[in-house]
Amino acid sequence: MRVPDPRDWRQEFIASATSWTEARLYVAAAYITTWAILDRLQPPPAFSPIDDGLIPWDGTWYRDLALDGYDSPALEGGIRFFPLWPMLGRVFGAIGDRPDIALVVLANILALVAGMFLYRITLQETGDPGLAVRTVRLFALFPPAFVLTLGYSEALYLSLAMGFVLAARGRRWLVTAVLGFLAGLTRPVAGLLALPAAVCAWKSDRRSPSALLAVGSAPLGTLSFLVWSSAEGYGWRAPVDAQQDLRGKFAEPISRLTSALYDGVRGEEGELFHGLAALILIGLAVYSVRKLSTDLWVYTVPSTLLLVSADNLNSMERYSLSVFPLIIAAAMISRSERLDRWLPTASAVALTVVTTLALNGVYVP
Repeated sequence: MRVPDPRDWRQEFIASATSWTEARLYVAAAYITTWAILDRLQPPPAFSPIDDGLIPWDGTWYRDLALDGYDSPALEGGIRFFPLWPMLGRVFGAIGDRPDIALVVLANILALVAGMFLYRITLQETGDPGLAVRTVRLFALFPPAFVLTLGYSEALYLSLAMGFVLAARGRRWLVTAVLGFLAGLTRPVAGLLALPAAVCAWKSDRRSPSALLAVGSAPLGTLSFLVWSSAEGYGWRAPVDAQQDLRGKFAEPISRLTSALYDGVRGEEGELFHGLAALILIGLAVYSVRKLSTDLWVYTVPSTLLLVSADNLNSMERYSLSVFPLIIAAAMISRSERLDRWLPTASAVALTVVTTLALNGVYVP
């Protein structure tokens, strides 16, 4: 494992900024294409997510929560969105009274930061700067990663989660604890970050109170939101139940995957897409167990199982962004010259196509 100079982030910034810029050019192309298509449709479609600019789909929920809070009658069900992202929209959106702009700007800055963190984690794992660059590029061009340009919370969660892992590896336990607590206020899956922290603490500081605090920080962040939800009269399970209303209850993963593929070959294109994507994710998770450090794969395996265990697999591909070690695994697999030649190009094309479909309302990110 290579230990980069903790004070020198120049290579991380260059690698991340290059891929960050490239991805935004493809997303811009998708916007231009979508506008050109919609201008020629007669009659115009009744529903066009592109009309919401850079905050379509869930972005509008975050914007409205930042403006009106959970108790707005128009935002019933909004309790499923964890609070840190809309809180940041409210705080930074106070400048100019535009939380939508604040969320988009923050998401793009944090996407750049996440790329830098991913470069450093990959370099720690492999000691290969070239592979680190490839990982960051695949991360930026990962088809569902277009949400990192929008007012979504993914960029915030990824920055917190990767910063959490880096801090835990560096035994900076108080920093780890703060990042973990904030991650727990951002996404419901953050509790799984306790696993990599536990691995790092077990190796070095298993009796340290600050290390134990770091291990429990992400679950504590989530628990604090549930306690707040209960105190405000929503019920402590309200955020979880609201999620289940959309994704359905837990499904045994093998049966769920089998049914997705079976329904897919019988003509349900969406199920076929999700089933094939799930197979790729599982393959990458298996590879992670073989090739990545323990603190990464103990986070990867349960996170991947959660992804493929939902009754409703919509948005599974976007959620997989949160399992960032899978991107490192994909980059390691694509080290061969043949894969390295076509995979980034294929990802760029897929990124543009998926963005266009989402802006047309065909694909739900």
